[in-house]
Amino acid sequence: MPHIRKRFLEGLLRKTLRYSPIVGIFGHRQVGKTTLANLLSKRYISLDSASSLALASQDAASFLEKNKASPLVIDECQLAPELFPALKEHVRQNQSPGQFLLTGSVRFSSRRAIRESLTGRIVAWELLPMDMSETYQSTLPIALIKMLTAKSVDIDLPTANYFTEKNYLRYLQNGGLPGIFSIRDSAIKRQRYETQINTILERDLQLIFPTTLSYRTLRHLLATLASKVGEPLEWSSLSRAVRISIPTLYKLIAAFEAMFLIRLIPTVGSQKKAVLFFEDVGEANYLSSLAKNELTALTLFLFANLRTQFMYRPEASVEIFQYRNRGGGFVPLCFNTSNHYLGILPSLEENPSDSILGSARSFLRKYKQAKILIVHRGDKDKILQDNIRIVSAGQLI
Repeated sequence: MPHIRKRFLEGLLRKTLRYSPIVGIFGHRQVGKTTLANLLSKRYISLDSASSLALASQDAASFLEKNKASPLVIDECQLAPELFPALKEHVRQNQSPGQFLLTGSVRFSSRRAIRESLTGRIVAWELLPMDMSETYQSTLPIALIKMLTAKSVDIDLPTANYFTEKNYLRYLQNGGLPGIFSIRDSAIKRQRYETQINTILERDLQLIFPTTLSYRTLRHLLATLASKVGEPLEWSSLSRAVRISIPTLYKLIAAFEAMFLIRLIPTVGSQKKAVLFFEDVGEANYLSSLAKNELTALTLFLFANLRTQFMYRPEASVEIFQYRNRGGGFVPLCFNTSNHYLGILPSLEENPSDSILGSARSFLRKYKQAKILIVHRGDKDKILQDNIRIVSAGQLI
């Protein structure tokens, strides 16, 4: 398969450039921001260039005056916080749409200079790692949205033709970062991951949270987090495991989320702790051999492949959370919109265990307009009752 893919976000970006003076593409390193931006404009400047960074930092007004073509792509914009007040003044005087297309590997809300200058002046989009449908150049799936808003679980859910056991395992290994997933040589792929992790921890992290912790300590923390995908954050035990104080851990976790390495989702129920997911399946697998834990791997796979269905459809307004209660009820992925609730229960078996069925009933008691899907990797599709159905993962992605 060729390296370059058409991205689901492209249409939204083209539309946004028609009405906003500044548009942002933010996301993980190697997620494809630069490639996508270059499809939208040939006027491109990277602040990874020492000369461009120096001008943008030392004389931002001259930098913008020198580069008037629209839209102007400014890549890795977070490297020059001095640029943002100048951008603010520029668009105050000229509010024409489509002037600037900014890309960055740091969430703009995490940088004070960007946040204060561009709030209300930029429409920012997050480019996610590719899900399986994007990898195989299919259309953006809608099964999750349809099931979430349906009256019962009895709706048509065809299986995606690209979902096979072989492709599932390949996705776990390769993930969805275009700059990495297509590399076949395992040694080169390992080196690419290590180079990327080094850049993130040695350079990007310092922009958000300057720290004197060693690279070895930070990498150990990242690997430890990768081994805890889908679990609530237990700060005390994590602190002991990585030998970092809890106050410092708070700041590091926030920084990792700002750099699109991880995402925290809330827990609802009698236990209310933030739950951690890695943004890219391949990166989590590289750091922790995630594929060896089949249930955790399936859960992260579903997280990565279901969220695109609403994050690239902003009108859907879907929230994601995890459900846990003291009685043992546990639904790792839950979605809601307009008081409609859908719980996703990954299962290694086509026939669910008593524990899984117990969690399903607990969730359904909690929420009146709720449905449960028990999701496995096989072929079985069976409706157990109006609000519980056993399905294949391929029917949802």
